[in-house]
Amino acid sequence: MTGTDNILRLNFVRILIVLAIAFGYASTMPRGPEASEYLKHFGYEPSWIGIQLLFFFSGFLALASLQRHKSAFKYLFSKVLRNGPLLAFFTLISVGVIYPIFGKSSGNLMADMVKLSRYAIETITCVNPGQRLPGLLDDSKYMCLIQGAIWTFRWGLLVHIGAAIGWKVGLLSRKKYIASYAILSTVGYGLIQYIYIIGNFESLYLPMMTLRLSYPFLIGMAVYAYRDQIPKSLPIKSGLLLSLGLIAAINATFLAWTPLIEISLTAFWGYAAYLLAFSKGYLFKWTENVPHLALGFYLAAWPSAQVLLLLNPSLTPPSLIMLSIPLALSFAMMACVAVHGPTTNPFRRKLGGKITVKPARL
Repeated sequence: MTGTDNILRLNFVRILIVLAIAFGYASTMPRGPEASEYLKHFGYEPSWIGIQLLFFFSGFLALASLQRHKSAFKYLFSKVLRNGPLLAFFTLISVGVIYPIFGKSSGNLMADMVKLSRYAIETITCVNPGQRLPGLLDDSKYMCLIQGAIWTFRWGLLVHIGAAIGWKVGLLSRKKYIASYAILSTVGYGLIQYIYIIGNFESLYLPMMTLRLSYPFLIGMAVYAYRDQIPKSLPIKSGLLLSLGLIAAINATFLAWTPLIEISLTAFWGYAAYLLAFSKGYLFKWTENVPHLALGFYLAAWPSAQVLLLLNPSLTPPSLIMLSIPLALSFAMMACVAVHGPTTNPFRRKLGGKITVKPARL
């Protein structure tokens, strides 16, 4: 891709990814965290794959943003401006509306205020997002988690800070550097996960989780850096996509478990999402320039499902899915209007619009 590239369908693709995450979460909430998600395939759940795909696109856009701003500070500031207000909005709704209605007070007003203030501060600053809030949802299958999905925000903050530091000290100054980080992190994740699971080394959990979310982020950066070299021929793209899927399927079906299943499966869905985001033509014309609702949808999905379960604990997973997903999308639209003002009403104009990515100069 040369010249200026407009990723016309990126917002649409990210909404689809969040839809998969919300679908997976809602399918287990009535049954508890030990239940398997619907549409689990080759041993992996759609929510995990979706989260990794969000980090992949986040890495892609991170390098684009760093190159555009030419400043680590401006890059981080733009991320705070984009994510912070919506995160604060949904957190304040949780402590200021949902908790007073459904929560159980300790009987000590001051203690409750301290508890809620601490929860809000630690969530908004990403010090401890997605934590339990005692007194709320104590009897639910997912105990106390009203914003459970946002545990990824802390990891997102860390990878963005790492990207800013890397840019500042010149670690992202060459395409080959970025490619080497992506390869090393992917191989490192595979090795550490294999040792962690096969050898039962609990001490490797933190580095494994760090790499599990950072390797797709770094791959996204590498894809941005080398996007001009990505094959454009339909047969080659189709063959590559098929190969990634076959690697995961053969490994999962006929061979012993290895981390290659997850890595190739994530690569398959990541490449498919990338192709859709950059696709051209009139078949999916209606997906161009959809509102930027993925973040609000992600933030609203978990609370919407939990509140519906509070109102009707007998809801089955299919019922919860059908009710919670439209509700979360509606809340996402209202939150965008409330946070960014009436001029951003998604029914009046497109939120986000075209996402412009300029050529690499690495």
